[in-house]
Amino acid sequence: MKRGKTIVLIVLAIVTVIGSVSAESMTIAAGAGYRALVDDLSQLFTSKTGITVEHIYGNMGQVTTQAKRSGVVDLVVGDKSFFDKVKLPFDQEYIVGNGRLVLAAAKDAGPADLGRLTAADVDRIALPDPKMAIYGIAATEYLEHSGLADKVADKLIQVGTVPQVSAYLISGEVDFGFINLTDVLAIKEKIAGYVDVPESYYSPIYIVARSMPDAPAGDATVRFGEFLDSPQAREIVKRHGL
Repeated sequence: MKRGKTIVLIVLAIVTVIGSVSAESMTIAAGAGYRALVDDLSQLFTSKTGITVEHIYGNMGQVTTQAKRSGVVDLVVGDKSFFDKVKLPFDQEYIVGNGRLVLAAAKDAGPADLGRLTAADVDRIALPDPKMAIYGIAATEYLEHSGLADKVADKLIQVGTVPQVSAYLISGEVDFGFINLTDVLAIKEKIAGYVDVPESYYSPIYIVARSMPDAPAGDATVRFGEFLDSPQAREIVKRHGL
């Protein structure tokens, strides 16, 4: 009888351990413009490890505030220079890729062409708010360095995030919009097209993942960081334009 009880206890212990592993989870906060990328990476990570990933998306100001104050964020994905600027604390930093700025054209705006920004038939050009999004800063730098800033000033519309610019492009609310390559690849069937903005006209954009000090998920956070270096993860990153 005693032996039977021992076997039952061992089985229950194994079931408990398996249940705790399968219930393991972590939280990633990321810039809204990288939602598709982070979703795809998270899905693959979960399929390989069984660790579920919760997400928080928004502009970088919102993301870093959540990461600092909520106590639930394990990993933050976004622009390295912004993280440095707001002095976001971290334990480890993992390289994701290099961000690229593009100019996208709405369906009825004709071909995407940087030379058409000053055209008379182009009335509205959207860009993310430079105070909230690195691609807003990059777009502003491009306009200044190309000598177009004053020429298109009356056409510019600032919105909060890259996805908001994309939404304006899809709806036809604007003619052109400055967004990142990652987001434009997700909406390319809904717009007329896009063109790369020469990288020499704006500061380099380094996209990184940073683990928060005392991350609640602990080991799961480290495993996700290491996973980012795997060939399959790198292929996903490449597919999303980084």
